[in-house]
Amino acid sequence: MFSYPALLAAGLPPTTANVTNTVLPAVGNIAVVPSSRRELTGQFDAALRIGVACAAGSAVGVVLLLLTPPGVFERVVPFLVGSASLLILGRRQATATTLQPTAGGDVTWLSVIGMFAVALYGGYLAAASGVVILALLLATRGSEGLLRSYF
Repeated sequence: MFSYPALLAAGLPPTTANVTNTVLPAVGNIAVVPSSRRELTGQFDAALRIGVACAAGSAVGVVLLLLTPPGVFERVVPFLVGSASLLILGRRQATATTLQPTAGGDVTWLSVIGMFAVALYGGYLAAASGVVILALLLATRGSEGLLRSYF
């Protein structure tokens, strides 16, 4: 949310700023996996389902980014950032219970579909996508469901 506007202020065109803003976090996310082995123990099935949804959504987002004219990107970005901001503001707060590792089976279809949508957003515009992913996972965790978590 901060680096994208900073890159725009530095004079980069919006699409170039977006791509620049996406590369480092992508490398960082891959690099952190080995250090998270303890937290990921017993989570292979959940990680696989969410990982596939992320890869597919990101691929669709990147294709959309590459196929849409720059003018469309510039017009859509304020709405995407505004939507992400509302999701961040409306997210459920993390508690000790929501942060504890659970069985991989508590990843619901809503989590997988939501993760695809957030990854599509992240593939198109990476700004705040990590925070939106955390908000989504907190909201769709277990049987609590998206609507009950937000309302």
